[in-house]
Amino acid sequence: MSDNRNSASAISDAAIVSPRQRATSAARGAFERRLVQTVGTTFERASWDACRRLGACLGLAYFAAGWRRRELAVANVQMALGLNRARALRVARRSAQNWGMTTCEFLHLPGASAQQIRDYVSLDGMQHLQGALQQGNGVIILTAHLGNWEALTARLAQEVELAGIVRPLSNAAAQERMTRVRTAYGLRVISKHAGGRPALKTLHDGGALVILPDRHAGRQGALLPLFGRPTRFETAPARLAVASGAPIVPAFGVRRQPWLGDGRIEGRILPAFAAQSKERRERDAATVEGTRQVIACIEDMVRAHPDQWSWMLRRWRNTDTDETA
Repeated sequence: MSDNRNSASAISDAAIVSPRQRATSAARGAFERRLVQTVGTTFERASWDACRRLGACLGLAYFAAGWRRRELAVANVQMALGLNRARALRVARRSAQNWGMTTCEFLHLPGASAQQIRDYVSLDGMQHLQGALQQGNGVIILTAHLGNWEALTARLAQEVELAGIVRPLSNAAAQERMTRVRTAYGLRVISKHAGGRPALKTLHDGGALVILPDRHAGRQGALLPLFGRPTRFETAPARLAVASGAPIVPAFGVRRQPWLGDGRIEGRILPAFAAQSKERRERDAATVEGTRQVIACIEDMVRAHPDQWSWMLRRWRNTDTDETA
């Protein structure tokens, strides 16, 4: 086992920039950086337990105050899982708690030693990842905004050389902090706006690439059903698998019960599946079929742990439904 916390490839923060990044004055930018640094340092020095407890409170506060996101989350749960409002509200509230915990645990990662991360995040099914890597085409690790995906990635980075495709934030100070945390635990960060070349190079070099495709992909995504409702879903995992021959290995960081009393992360690594096509003309069809497999895998995990998925994201949009009319 290797410890990659200090060996991640260097990457310029300027390379991880959102096209929607907000312009700010020099004074405001400096203030935001000091604020983000202060908050980050505070959580670095806290314990895992303190991060969970404070994160749960922050998640609940946001859920109570942000009524638009709250109503969006409740509507998403009702639509996807067919629950009545009372049950959907409970699922959405616990989802907000998990989101708060995950955020605070993420900020704690630079202050945790490699052993502390190993103690906090267990891995079950490493043989599936190791077997896929032995094929020599690299591996695409499929995960989702469920449980604590950041802690899972930090733990996996201790086992394999790891790169990850990320969606840059619109706030420069927050994005810089996130990039520093991720590179500190051993992740080589690739912007989703960088095109396919860096990701394909990672796979061609035999590396592992983490992708979270469970956000709305915009007009470039494939129009496919997620929990029965059409949405524009991200095709990157299947598309890269078809182009490179890399197998897709699902892995999810599930939070243990009880969340406040324990709350450690169980990394569950599942058997690999392939999205391949020998004929170039069949690649589009293979990509769509592979994306259907990706969706089915995520749906199964969400149904098993509905209160650990981030329901406040706008995964379904009326414009997607209008396109099918």
